[in-house]
Amino acid sequence: MSRSRIDELTRAAHSLDPASIDALYGLEPVFEPGSDVASGELGVFVELQCPWCAEVYGSMIDLTDTSRCYIEDCQICCQPIEVQLEVSEQGELLSAQTQRVN
Repeated sequence: MSRSRIDELTRAAHSLDPASIDALYGLEPVFEPGSDVASGELGVFVELQCPWCAEVYGSMIDLTDTSRCYIEDCQICCQPIEVQLEVSEQGELLSAQTQRVN
């Protein structure tokens, strides 16, 4: 392959935007840092207090999930905990509350 053809292909490859590359390879679109698709965070690390054992533990909260209430097990005592989230319209976590699941 000639050097001019390699240079031409290199320029063409560098001119593609991420969406075109995804389409070319049949990939699902992904979140691109700095894009305006979502102004809030995708997830945030928070400390939750278990309503069973009263221990505080860290948990990653997925802010892209449309459900604002979910159940997870305490990382200390393994009891089920209901976590209720309050999220702003901009996608920012305002509060996270826990309660026992009976």
